[in-house]
Amino acid sequence: MELLIDALLEWISEETGRDTSGMPHPQIAEMTPRALTREFYADHPYLIPEDGQDERIQALYAATDGPDGRIYILAAATFDGADDFEDPYENPVWREVLLHELVHHLQWQAGEPANWACRNFGEEEAYRLGGRYLRRTRTTDPMPNRNFWAHAYSRC
Repeated sequence: MELLIDALLEWISEETGRDTSGMPHPQIAEMTPRALTREFYADHPYLIPEDGQDERIQALYAATDGPDGRIYILAAATFDGADDFEDPYENPVWREVLLHELVHHLQWQAGEPANWACRNFGEEEAYRLGGRYLRRTRTTDPMPNRNFWAHAYSRC
């Protein structure tokens, strides 16, 4: 996992011009859909869907969890298409989700959220870079209206 994180951070660095060298890695917690839903709604458990899982949630970044932040992400083996790979970590769709959260990690490590009017401002960059990553890997984007959602999710 460490090598994959290094590779994705290097890709982000090449695409954005940001220096990611020496950046501490966040902890990675792979989870089931139900466990990730519980983590997402930890402060508002009454909002958890009746069936116990919110299928819209694939990952989240918690800057204050662990010594250098933590990424909670669905286990690679649970992603659509995971069976198409000998190693589910090779699935570019799963890697894009991890990359998205690493963008947030980079933003927090650089102190950018302190200058944002709201925490949603970082979403546009993360979604757009994720789309670029999928195009570069020649992977069909599971979010066909990515530019719309990048803008919508970044609003306050």
